[in-house]
Amino acid sequence: MPRGKKGSSTPRLLVEKPQSESTDDASTNPADRPLRVKGITFLKDENGPAHHTDEFVENCVVRRGQSFFVDLLFNKEFNQKSDKLTIELQSGPNPLPNKGTMLRLPVGDAVKEGEWSAAVEKADGENVKVRITSPSDAIIGRYIVFVETMSAGKRFRSGRIISYFVLLFNPWCKGDQTYLDDDTKLEEYVLNEHGYQYFGHKDNISQRPWCFGQFEPGILETCLLLLDYSGLKDNAKRSAVWVSRAMSKMVNSNDDDGVLVGKPSGPYLDGTPPVSWNGSVEILLQWLQERQPVKYGECLSFSGVMTTVLRCLGIPARSITNFESAVDTDATLTFDKYVDDQGNPLWTGDYMWMFHLWNEAWMTRPDLPGGYGGWQAVDATPQYVSNGVYQCGPCPVSAVKNGQVYLPFDTRFVFAAVNADVMIFQIFADDEFTHVEKLAVRKSAVGWNISTKKVGCNEREDITENYKHPEGTDQERVAVREAARYGSYPEAYEDVIKKEDVEFYVNSHAKIKIGEDVLITLYMKNNSKESRHVTSHLTANASYYTGTPAGKIGELEKDVTVEPGGEGFVDMKFTPKEYLDKLVEQAIIKVFVMAHVDTTKQVYVGEHDFRLVSPDLILKAPSEMTVGQQSNVTVEFTNPLDVKLSQAVFRMEGPGLQKPRTIPHPPIGPKKTVTLTEPITPGKAGKKTIVASFTSDKLQQVTGEKEVVVKKPSA
Repeated sequence: MPRGKKGSSTPRLLVEKPQSESTDDASTNPADRPLRVKGITFLKDENGPAHHTDEFVENCVVRRGQSFFVDLLFNKEFNQKSDKLTIELQSGPNPLPNKGTMLRLPVGDAVKEGEWSAAVEKADGENVKVRITSPSDAIIGRYIVFVETMSAGKRFRSGRIISYFVLLFNPWCKGDQTYLDDDTKLEEYVLNEHGYQYFGHKDNISQRPWCFGQFEPGILETCLLLLDYSGLKDNAKRSAVWVSRAMSKMVNSNDDDGVLVGKPSGPYLDGTPPVSWNGSVEILLQWLQERQPVKYGECLSFSGVMTTVLRCLGIPARSITNFESAVDTDATLTFDKYVDDQGNPLWTGDYMWMFHLWNEAWMTRPDLPGGYGGWQAVDATPQYVSNGVYQCGPCPVSAVKNGQVYLPFDTRFVFAAVNADVMIFQIFADDEFTHVEKLAVRKSAVGWNISTKKVGCNEREDITENYKHPEGTDQERVAVREAARYGSYPEAYEDVIKKEDVEFYVNSHAKIKIGEDVLITLYMKNNSKESRHVTSHLTANASYYTGTPAGKIGELEKDVTVEPGGEGFVDMKFTPKEYLDKLVEQAIIKVFVMAHVDTTKQVYVGEHDFRLVSPDLILKAPSEMTVGQQSNVTVEFTNPLDVKLSQAVFRMEGPGLQKPRTIPHPPIGPKKTVTLTEPITPGKAGKKTIVASFTSDKLQQVTGEKEVVVKKPSA
């Protein structure tokens, strides 16, 4: 059973027994009977639109710092002059007044804005409409509601009627820590249930749709449970800083039996391959039902689930992709690569992801000096231990840009991911001693095309400038050196690198589709006035997106003489038969290059990786549908390969349209086209998106989507 803290128990609702009824209750005179609450109703039709919570299926979800209404039904007519009401609210497993988790609100004539208070809005016989306000820094979570009455000297407390509401962060409220003064951004970063994730290579960016589904049935309950299990103290649940940090550890399973088990490489025989998920809903509901970590996830699914959880709790959030993302394991604030005296790469701890996804959450930072509010990086992928736990952030993006890596939380780690210089060292060893020589510094190898979905449309937005000054500018170089001062290798920039007069560049040609020939070229440009003889060695491996090799595809060694001021090249080519059986998830090929200029002893060490492009699924459906009426969706897929695809599985889902569904399919022959027709019955009106994916033994990350408009049934 997951627990937020060792030794703690699952939070339980506190329910009080009603006081015993007095003999006066049987009085034949209604005026002499004590005033009792017979029902407590939250007015969703009013509260929902006003609080932007009407998409939740629960009827008692509101946002802090704003009034909401509750309807009380009594056993007799309410007398506003003589009858007294008190609203008592309890949150957490052990409500106490001094902790702010037990609140008693006398119901008066007017509410007090900016604090917990209650007032009669309207009294009509046995029905009383009560307005309740909360402060903009109130504890978020579930509140149990009790109503206490005092009439004719008799007191009654509503113990049998269990009612509650859920209080969320309120980015529409100026006093809230998550306040965002832009309705279009609020629509995108809080209310939008559909988005995109970007992956692949910096020169060949792919996108896939993702269903966040933060308003789907059961998701709010799951998020509240994660909040309870996180171990956060009650007072910390006021703060978006601490809630987002806690959720970054609860979305992974490493420390608290959280949502997802990370596994970026197969096999996945006892779980679901990470590339198969279409959205967060199926993952979160499986965790809710089983209370066990869900197998399996990688950074795309960790980021997708994190976006869902933050948006559900009311924190504006978005998924972010960084291409050529460095993982600095020794806190040098540089990405260190080592080769032996023959130029062969040595494993040293640091590693480079072709791409990596994390999140940004919008909030002020009252714990920091002014100027560090706004977007904060948070990362739920369990690749970094912070304060003894697999969690990361929130980290001010503005601090990353300027190299202020001493600010919390985990700014050093995020800085290295987007702007570390690559330092290449060569190790010479013999029986007596080991000598290390710095070969080169690559100043623009890390942090490319940092991407997120653009507000209000389905396009990609490049936000690299938020994380770093333009590469090579004085501002960017100052930020890099400033950061290095706080790393474990502050002398990184004190020595001098040898002069290099031959430029090298590795390129794969255009967008290569899976099943096509692969051509890789090493280009060389001689900037000197003398000829240069270059010995080059290229090795191609199938690779996981984390940079871990999966199997060798081939290698090539070739000598080239480059004339003064001239150019040279080396081509490396592979056919599908040579690479297809070696590919793993994401269909990535990584090329390692070692080149040696004989005349000057210049050494070039480089890596180039690229992803083979998968085909798309074609989805067909009526452009308009009606709530409660069945429609058909057709999914079409063509096998682009000359081999049979086995272990074929289609998945389909769409918030408000279709619950996640898995559809196994028989093997699909070479170049064959298959078509699936699935019935769906929309449950919510509005613009909705159907998302589908396909996986098999040799082809994965195949996706498609279809946007539809769902109308309410005519009267």
